Amino acid sequence: MTTKALEHLTGIITGDSHKSQYRSGPQLVGFFNDFGEGDLYGQGFPSRAQFARGKLDKFNGTDTMKRIVSAAFDFIGEDGFNAEDAAYQFNRVLSRDGFRLVMKDDYGWMEGDREVRINPRFEVIPLGPAVLAPTSLVAISYEAVTEQVRKANQKIESGDYSGAITNAYTLVEHLLKLLLTETATAFKETEGDIRALYKALQPSLNLDPAKLEEPLKPIVGGFQSLIGGLYEMANKGSDRHARRFNPARHHAKLAVNAAFALCDFLVESRDYQKARAASAPNKEAAA
Repeated sequence: MTTKALEHLTGIITGDSHKSQYRSGPQLVGFFNDFGEGDLYGQGFPSRAQFARGKLDKFNGTDTMKRIVSAAFDFIGEDGFNAEDAAYQFNRVLSRDGFRLVMKDDYGWMEGDREVRINPRFEVIPLGPAVLAPTSLVAISYEAVTEQVRKANQKIESGDYSGAITNAYTLVEHLLKLLLTETATAFKETEGDIRALYKALQPSLNLDPAKLEEPLKPIVGGFQSLIGGLYEMANKGSDRHARRFNPARHHAKLAVNAAFALCDFLVESRDYQKARAASAPNKEAAA
């Protein structure tokens, strides 16, 4: 763990960062004694921060360190503190070491608009390779999309809900750019707004709701709202930007399933248009 991450963690454990509960000297001794230490609090005790940092330096690089980090953030639901926001801030430095904190629970349910989580806790997991690298979706096919969705679902199972939302968004963005390139439609390669990318693609795949037959208009037109929703969710609940809300499991599943439905439809539409063009090149195909 880097020096910056250790400094950040020291502030969380002591409470000096004001993001977690304050721990007195005796409480700090008890905290680290839970991990096999045998210290006593008394005369000659160093400063609280010095004591905590010394213990972190001792355990740095060991398997015990993961348990210490998890215990340091064990204040979910404590009045006056936001453990999820504190974990998000810590992840900004911890990710440089190849790890991140994710929230897990045994199970949960919704009571109205309130989410009930059983045994919520933070665990340290290694950062795997990005689910969607720039060249990982090399073919526009159902199989290629399904593989990316499978990997996004693996993040959901690991408890990395914001990461799964990011991957869902990136999948849609990359597929739209592949389709725009294939259809020779002009677009900005640096464009990251899937709403703009989809709008540019619509004419090429005959997806303009105004030009479709009546039974198709509502559902195809609904994709515009779906894309807008995915855009907002990724901006506010993924790890692409500073999060404005902490997504739960069902939020991540919604994003991944929505991305799959859209991508699957786009792939099918692209195949359909190609087949129609091949059989009747002079006749405009319908969606």
